[in-house]
Amino acid sequence: MSMETYRLEIREMETGGGIDADVYGEDDLIEASTQIAYEDYDLESPSAGRPSPIVREVTADVTTIDLQFERDDAGFVFRVLGDRDDLATERLEDEEWGLE
Repeated sequence: MSMETYRLEIREMETGGGIDADVYGEDDLIEASTQIAYEDYDLESPSAGRPSPIVREVTADVTTIDLQFERDDAGFVFRVLGDRDDLATERLEDEEWGLE
Protein backbone atom coordinates (compact mmCIF):
# COMPACT_ATOMS: atom_id res chain seq x y z
CA MET A 1 0.00 0.00 0.00
CA SER A 2 1.16 3.56 -0.52
CA MET A 3 0.45 6.86 1.15
CA GLU A 4 -2.98 8.27 0.33
CA THR A 5 -4.69 11.51 1.34
CA TYR A 6 -8.14 11.31 2.89
CA ARG A 7 -10.50 14.24 3.44
CA LEU A 8 -12.96 14.38 6.35
CA GLU A 9 -15.96 16.63 5.74
CA ILE A 10 -18.50 17.38 8.47
CA ARG A 11 -21.51 19.48 7.45
CA GLU A 12 -25.16 20.01 8.16
CA MET A 13 -27.51 17.81 6.12
CA GLU A 14 -29.21 19.47 3.14
CA THR A 15 -32.56 19.03 4.95
CA GLY A 16 -31.17 20.72 8.06
CA GLY A 17 -32.19 17.78 10.24
CA GLY A 18 -28.75 16.66 11.29
CA ILE A 19 -25.09 16.20 10.46
CA ASP A 20 -23.39 14.39 7.57
CA ALA A 21 -19.81 13.24 8.02
CA ASP A 22 -17.89 11.65 5.15
CA VAL A 23 -14.32 10.53 4.52
CA TYR A 24 -13.28 10.85 0.87
CA GLY A 25 -10.33 9.13 -0.79
CA GLU A 26 -8.03 10.75 -3.34
CA ASP A 27 -10.48 9.75 -6.10
CA ASP A 28 -13.26 11.76 -4.33
CA LEU A 29 -15.22 8.58 -3.58
CA ILE A 30 -16.66 8.14 -0.09
CA GLU A 31 -14.58 5.69 1.94
CA ALA A 32 -16.61 5.99 5.19
CA SER A 33 -19.75 7.88 6.16
CA THR A 34 -22.14 8.53 9.03
CA GLN A 35 -25.23 10.62 9.64
CA ILE A 36 -26.51 12.03 12.91
CA ALA A 37 -30.12 13.12 13.32
CA TYR A 38 -30.55 16.09 15.67
CA GLU A 39 -33.76 14.60 17.07
CA ASP A 40 -31.86 11.50 18.28
CA TYR A 41 -30.00 13.80 20.69
CA ASP A 42 -32.84 16.21 21.49
CA LEU A 43 -31.13 18.97 19.51
CA GLU A 44 -32.63 21.53 17.15
CA SER A 45 -31.19 22.80 13.89
CA PRO A 46 -29.17 26.03 14.13
CA SER A 47 -31.47 29.04 13.98
CA ALA A 48 -28.77 31.35 12.61
CA GLY A 49 -28.41 29.58 9.26
CA ARG A 50 -26.24 26.75 8.09
CA PRO A 51 -22.94 26.39 9.98
CA SER A 52 -19.68 26.31 8.06
CA PRO A 53 -18.49 22.80 7.21
CA ILE A 54 -15.43 21.33 8.88
CA VAL A 55 -12.85 19.98 6.41
CA ARG A 56 -9.66 18.19 7.40
CA GLU A 57 -7.13 16.21 5.38
CA VAL A 58 -4.90 13.42 6.59
CA THR A 59 -2.31 11.33 4.76
CA ALA A 60 -1.74 7.71 5.74
CA ASP A 61 -0.63 4.32 4.51
CA VAL A 62 -3.58 2.14 5.58
CA THR A 63 -5.73 -0.65 4.19
CA THR A 64 -8.99 0.17 6.02
CA ILE A 65 -10.73 3.45 6.88
CA ASP A 66 -13.47 3.86 9.46
CA LEU A 67 -15.37 6.87 10.78
CA GLN A 68 -16.74 6.92 14.32
CA PHE A 69 -18.38 9.54 16.51
CA GLU A 70 -19.17 10.08 20.17
CA ARG A 71 -21.52 12.50 21.90
CA ASP A 72 -20.87 14.29 25.19
CA ASP A 73 -22.69 17.12 26.96
CA ALA A 74 -21.34 19.87 24.67
CA GLY A 75 -20.78 18.35 21.25
CA PHE A 76 -19.69 15.53 19.00
CA VAL A 77 -16.23 14.08 18.46
CA PHE A 78 -15.49 12.49 15.08
CA ARG A 79 -12.58 10.10 14.62
CA VAL A 80 -11.08 8.83 11.38
CA LEU A 81 -9.49 5.45 11.98
CA GLY A 82 -7.02 3.78 9.65
CA ASP A 83 -6.28 0.13 10.36
CA ARG A 84 -7.90 0.81 13.79
CA ASP A 85 -5.42 3.61 14.62
CA ASP A 86 -6.60 7.18 15.20
CA LEU A 87 -5.65 9.26 12.13
CA ALA A 88 -7.67 12.42 12.77
CA THR A 89 -10.02 13.79 15.41
CA GLU A 90 -12.40 16.73 14.98
CA ARG A 91 -14.72 18.17 17.60
CA LEU A 92 -18.00 19.85 16.72
CA GLU A 93 -19.18 22.08 19.58
CA ASP A 94 -22.93 22.58 20.00
CA GLU A 95 -22.41 26.24 20.89
CA GLU A 96 -20.27 26.98 17.82
CA TRP A 97 -22.86 25.37 15.53
CA GLY A 98 -25.79 27.03 17.30
CA LEU A 99 -27.40 23.73 18.31
CA GLU A 100 -29.95 23.96 21.07
